[in-house]
Amino acid sequence: MRIAFFTDSFLPQSSGIATSVANFADKLTEMDNTVYIFTPKIRGFKDKNKHVYRLPSMRLFPSLPDGVRLPLPIPNKSFWKMLSFDFDLVHAHGNGPFPLLGLTVAKAKKIPFIQTFHIQVESYAHYLLKGKIIKPELINELFLKKIGNLCDGVIAPSKKMADRLIEAGVTKEVKIIPNFVDFSKFNQPKKGMLRKSCHIPHLSPIILSVGRVGKEKNFEFLVKVFEKVAKVNLKAHLVIVGPDWGETEKLIDLAKKRGLQERVHLPGRVSPMQIPSVYKDSDLFVFTSDSETQGMCVLEAAVSGLPIIVNQDGAYNGMVMSNRNGFILPANTDIFAKKIINLLNNPKLLQKLGKNSPVVVKDKFNPEKLTEKLIDFYEQILKETNYLNS
Repeated sequence: MRIAFFTDSFLPQSSGIATSVANFADKLTEMDNTVYIFTPKIRGFKDKNKHVYRLPSMRLFPSLPDGVRLPLPIPNKSFWKMLSFDFDLVHAHGNGPFPLLGLTVAKAKKIPFIQTFHIQVESYAHYLLKGKIIKPELINELFLKKIGNLCDGVIAPSKKMADRLIEAGVTKEVKIIPNFVDFSKFNQPKKGMLRKSCHIPHLSPIILSVGRVGKEKNFEFLVKVFEKVAKVNLKAHLVIVGPDWGETEKLIDLAKKRGLQERVHLPGRVSPMQIPSVYKDSDLFVFTSDSETQGMCVLEAAVSGLPIIVNQDGAYNGMVMSNRNGFILPANTDIFAKKIINLLNNPKLLQKLGKNSPVVVKDKFNPEKLTEKLIDFYEQILKETNYLNS
């Protein structure tokens, strides 16, 4: 099968979408499919994959540092390839301009258009003119309902996102196909990188969180939780790894005001190749975002063998099981802090929970099974739309 991926985000960018696209493309290729990836051009970066085609683009919103880019109709080599290739279908990832380009290409070529809705777009309304003009309701109308009903196939990575699409007015059947991670990349990473870069003593426990440092990730809540933890556990450190999306300075200032500047670390973006080492150095993973549709970093933490604490949110279903590999808690700073303190004081329980984490996610997020499920969905859509190429 010849599949065209259109995505706003791809490697070397650090995002769940970029990781998902790369992982599915690799597995589909292993299963004798050809995947063409159309994504924004990144100055100075050269892809090793010959089927990645970088299109000229411009920043659509200056307030999105690593984000939404508008494809430009400049007839470079990749642009002509996009027009000339014979694809069996187009599969778009995300909710930005490049998926819209994919929709246009699919309609022009008269082939099926499938889209995976990876994000709750209303959670990002504050980036668009500070949310004062473009309201969340309008965003849902445009990017979920309208686009969803133009698709031949609709995919959500979780039941939470599937329900959100249906609530927004998508009438198409929504297929749930979770994202996965490459288990092999997290098997034997090198230790010491995170401690060295953040100057954290060897015996000090590390509480880790990962994600772009934006308002929607709720890291301010986590720093306030850590303030309570730090008063009891005098050796613990909090590390928040991810690119700055406008909140880093605010969190640094908050840590200083609470006297935590030596124990709260925001090292910024880490390359995808180094991410396994980040988890390897950590003792406990804590994530408190309520804007996730799946939470790839939680899955990465589980595969890495970390005990996990998350807030009550359907995005984490199947990745965290209370009392087995972690805890699912209400979003209350006292409750979070008490649980973290108790775990750090109980190394045997920490070790037990961490050992269970890969087992919890092994079957549900199996790369081969999920890729086969995606291929089955492709074949279903091809038959239903009568677009199947000869």
